[in-house]
Amino acid sequence: MQPAEILIGRTLASDVLYRLRQDIMQGGFPPNGRLRFEALREAYGVSFSTLREALAHLTQEGLVVAEGQRGFRVAPVSRGDLYDLCETRVVIERAIIARALPRGDAAWEASLRNALAELHRVTEGDSSIDTLMSPAWQAAHRKLHETLLAPCGSPTLLFLRERLYNRALRYRQLALRHGVLTDKTDDDHTELVEAALRRDVAATCDLAEKHIRQGTTGIDAHAELLLKEAV
Repeated sequence: MQPAEILIGRTLASDVLYRLRQDIMQGGFPPNGRLRFEALREAYGVSFSTLREALAHLTQEGLVVAEGQRGFRVAPVSRGDLYDLCETRVVIERAIIARALPRGDAAWEASLRNALAELHRVTEGDSSIDTLMSPAWQAAHRKLHETLLAPCGSPTLLFLRERLYNRALRYRQLALRHGVLTDKTDDDHTELVEAALRRDVAATCDLAEKHIRQGTTGIDAHAELLLKEAV
């Protein structure tokens, strides 16, 4: 968890929402674990009402589950959910790419090249678990994919895509915590960017789908204990 004295959001409510979201996505709370208000209040230094507001918001994002009068739990993980996420992400990603590539301009091309260069700079050929779990790699990776899709012109599609990305990120981070490498190499990202810059919609869609599916099957194949169906 990040130190409570460092305010990241513009308000206390947005700050605790950001912190809780990050800690859940990074695997700081175990799947299906109860989120106890007293412990959270001490950890994040906020009131119960502020915590309840943040947890209700994260319920809408699919990262937390409300249990009526019994409080909140971290969303469970399962193979069913993992593959449902995969299939939905593929549909959304392909739809966004088909809209984004024809709308990309020279400024977008430059931003995409810069984002790829930044990801390469962060990795420097090192795809170890420590690198992939680092905040610098995660930020550069997210920026690359968001930059590629930015010109799509549909805030709704991008909103849905971010929610799905965050839920899938939790699976990847939990897998990494268990020593499972699921991500592709710099060459895979280079191939994706080059196809996008050529405005090859079909190739870019196929590469993005491959990117998502390989990560999904990688988690499933090597982290079976993590992904047991909830009883």
